[in-house]
Amino acid sequence: MKTLPYIVFCFLMLCALCTGINSYRRTEYKITQDVNRALEQVLAKMPDNVVTTDTIRCYRNCLTIAELRDTAGIAMRTVRKDGRLETTLVAEANCGFATTFVLSDQRASGSLFVVGMLWLLGSLWYAKRKRSELMVGLSYGGIVYNDGKFTTISGEQIRLTPMQHSLLEMFITNDTHTLSKQEICDRLWPKKPDASDTLYTLIRRIKPIIEANGALKIESDRGKSYSLKIK
Repeated sequence: MKTLPYIVFCFLMLCALCTGINSYRRTEYKITQDVNRALEQVLAKMPDNVVTTDTIRCYRNCLTIAELRDTAGIAMRTVRKDGRLETTLVAEANCGFATTFVLSDQRASGSLFVVGMLWLLGSLWYAKRKRSELMVGLSYGGIVYNDGKFTTISGEQIRLTPMQHSLLEMFITNDTHTLSKQEICDRLWPKKPDASDTLYTLIRRIKPIIEANGALKIESDRGKSYSLKIK
């Protein structure tokens, strides 16, 4: 299945992304919990809703995440509660995406990302190697069969009719490059009782194409079989 390596790669990348986002969200929650807990402790010590330098200093000392002690602050907000406007103190972390990302544990997502990239590179290398092997394995007499197409050794595509293409494919993919008359007829014209004349016409028309594009020729063994041989 040609698409399987890419499906696996996309799955690994999706897992890495989901894992990274989940870790980031957990860190955001921990930061929010930390600043709110620190504010509660400050308000317990300093019940007056007045923010001073000592309040900020005490608030930051209560933080357990050291990276927030230089950025976290306290803001005064006016909110509507029971139809009345009230002023309340709100804890703010004041840290951006980069800080939160650094604080989050991205080792799992990073590992999945690395595995995904290694898988992709390995899959591309394997596919390239298989293509090379296929081209070499199905190259015969200057004619190359690769990915369902016939080309010359220089890479120029050989133009064939669908029936000519099928016949040449049978010759190239056969280990001995020899096919019986009956084998060809059964494969190309399975519903035709006697396809001898049709086969003769097909052989006659494909011969000059093969000889013009490679060092090959088709030889007949008393009309019983045909062989694709190097000149």
